[in-house]
Amino acid sequence: MLKTFVLLVIAACLSWVAHSQKLQIVDNYTNQPIANAVVVQNQKNYTSNAIGLMDLTGITVPAEIILEHPNYVSLTIQISNQELTVVSLLEKTIDLDEVTVSASRFLEKKSDVPKRIESIRSSELQRMNQSSTADVLASSGAVFVQKSQLGGGSPVIRGFETNKVLLVVDGVPLNNAIYRGGHLQNVLTIDPASLESVEIVYGPGSVVYGSDALGGVMHFHTIRPQFSETNSILIKTNSYGRYFSAANGYSGHASLNLGWKRWSSFTSFTYSHFGDLTQGRARNSKYPDFGERTFYVERINDVDSMMTNSNKNKQIGSAYSQYDLIQKIAFKQNDHIVHTLNMQLSNSSDIDRYDRLTQTKNGLPRFSEWYYGPQFRSLISYVLSINKKSKIYDQVSLNVSQQWIEESRHDRAYKSDFLNHRTEKVRVSTLLFDLEKRLGKHEIRYGIFAKYDAIQSTANKQNIVVDTSGSLDTRYPDGGSSMLTGAIYLTDAFEVSDKLILSGGIRANYVNLKAAFNDRTFYPFPYSETKQNNSALNGTIGIILQPIKSIRISLNGSTGFRAPNIDDLAKVFESVVETSNTSGKLVVPNTNLKPETVYSGELGVSYRYKDHIQVSALGYYSRIEHAIAILPSTLNGADTAFYNNNYVDVYSAQNANYGIVTGAEGSIKAQFLKHWVLGSSINYTHGRIYVEGEEKPLDHIPPVYGKTSLQFTWKKLQAEFFSQYSGWKKLADYSDSGEDNLAYATADGMPAWVTYNLRIGYQFTPQLSAQVACENILDKNYRTFASNISAPGRNFILTLRLNTFK
Repeated sequence: MLKTFVLLVIAACLSWVAHSQKLQIVDNYTNQPIANAVVVQNQKNYTSNAIGLMDLTGITVPAEIILEHPNYVSLTIQISNQELTVVSLLEKTIDLDEVTVSASRFLEKKSDVPKRIESIRSSELQRMNQSSTADVLASSGAVFVQKSQLGGGSPVIRGFETNKVLLVVDGVPLNNAIYRGGHLQNVLTIDPASLESVEIVYGPGSVVYGSDALGGVMHFHTIRPQFSETNSILIKTNSYGRYFSAANGYSGHASLNLGWKRWSSFTSFTYSHFGDLTQGRARNSKYPDFGERTFYVERINDVDSMMTNSNKNKQIGSAYSQYDLIQKIAFKQNDHIVHTLNMQLSNSSDIDRYDRLTQTKNGLPRFSEWYYGPQFRSLISYVLSINKKSKIYDQVSLNVSQQWIEESRHDRAYKSDFLNHRTEKVRVSTLLFDLEKRLGKHEIRYGIFAKYDAIQSTANKQNIVVDTSGSLDTRYPDGGSSMLTGAIYLTDAFEVSDKLILSGGIRANYVNLKAAFNDRTFYPFPYSETKQNNSALNGTIGIILQPIKSIRISLNGSTGFRAPNIDDLAKVFESVVETSNTSGKLVVPNTNLKPETVYSGELGVSYRYKDHIQVSALGYYSRIEHAIAILPSTLNGADTAFYNNNYVDVYSAQNANYGIVTGAEGSIKAQFLKHWVLGSSINYTHGRIYVEGEEKPLDHIPPVYGKTSLQFTWKKLQAEFFSQYSGWKKLADYSDSGEDNLAYATADGMPAWVTYNLRIGYQFTPQLSAQVACENILDKNYRTFASNISAPGRNFILTLRLNTFK
């Protein structure tokens, strides 16, 4: 009898121990599954899969375990032999241990990087409720964004813009050989609905990324295909519909992930349509007419007519539409090797250059038409990822890509029958080969980089009445041009102790440029071709000191390098009209440009009180040697030229003596009363350029700007009230290069502004949620610095989302 009882007890205990225990791990607010949550028990790792399931078979129950995830607050729970337990994790508000890849191309803790890095997670991207990537960046408060039209947005990092800031998508640089020094709208071609995260690296990133990363790097990571860890197909869908009132626009998005154990596929499609943007009605009493759209041009019976705009706040000529498509296919060869094919396509409608359509001359419109043709970008890349230790690497990433870009400009003067067409086609081939190896306390990363740009520029003049075509000068050399870039690099992060991390790196660069001017009928240049070979050695060194757990001090010094590209060196002509009554400025080629180099340093200090408060401050200094600036010049000995029926002043891109950029950044983030989060940031930049001993304001330098927000989360409700603001850009601080667009500001410069905004989200079910926002609640009329179109007035945004997983 006793023997039987003992056997029954043993059997029961074995049954208790062997019972399969599973956890379903979800987000506390959205109830969406959390992948890659980890439990470490008895020196064994347990990880949640793509739908948040974690199998704890092998753990003796009952037991106490700790759930951890880089983006969520760790949670200690008791598990029993219950078959399935649902566990909710709370997203971290303050996180120094957040993982980033943009600083080194490999995963590492943000706290181990001496540079400032800002990350925008998927959850935050969703909360922002924005329909363009430019608006995402502007809404984050992390960068300043200039706009020349609704269809665009030019990000500014620490006074560096366009071809001095590197855009990267899934590891592939987007900057090409015709990225100009003026304002650039190419960030429009990145679909915010497909983004998994955005990472912004401040300061020169030339050691890891090469030329163009003088001011920083913006790395956009699109959603990765997810595999199934069971015999069932993993199916995840995401869709939304959105309406925004200020442009009477709408946007629709749908994505589908199909995952098997070895294969996975991710498909994403987004379509957006924007009507003409309505600006704010509440104007500064000193500038009661600022930004008013008083007229537009309409062609009636083959004759241009100047029409009166009945609604002066409606910015006629700002409407456009766009679609974006992504298809990724991944193959898991084994647990260590993954192959990924990444295909992306972005295309827009014609996009009117709004600012040019508002220009007048002698009281009449200057242009009847001025528009960009469809902004087209396609990308195909193959990525090989290896995560297996060997003698020379622990991880390997090989990325081979091809891009095709097409952009065009079309303009017709008022009452003219001739429409000018200028088209650029760019083909970009890129190879990136990166390796990482850990040796003791050293994390060594090294690799090679190669990139080839081929540009073909064409132009013609069309008679729109009789439909005939004639010759026209091209924007870039008509004989074609190319740019070849090659580099090797090496970096090392040495974790001396828990309180001290040292890092450094070096990169060798080579750039070759060629351009041919075949037809010199329009302009008798004293040359038929140009060639350049440039090389540079860049370095970086950084120190992270953490004397106590709550204080972190970072010091970083680095150099940046940017070789002149085709736009700098060989752009043929571009009219830049200063005001309605002046002749304007023309930019002509300069084949003697030298590379520009940046020497930069930054010092940052942050204080963290538990997981509730984080305060940080940072100062930086950059000296730009041989800074490329638009300065007065001559063409065949003359400082004026006759162009487009106007006498204009001749300018060209030239190397100034040097430029100085200094600035400071500060932020605070605090969580209190469990449900409330307060955040605030402010940025100040000062820039000057020195030409032959004369000090002048440097262009692209934004005024002081910032953002303050208060977030509230409770059960299924999430709300944020926030304010964004900008200081004055006074007339004395404007550059005379024309890039600061004083013609589109007031006579005193660009006034300061502040907006108040509210967002509310509600999660009805794990699958269904809704968001509503009211931006610019007070209907303030304002423009961001250097922008040529007024910002949206009071704007209501409504979004309905549907997410499913199986």
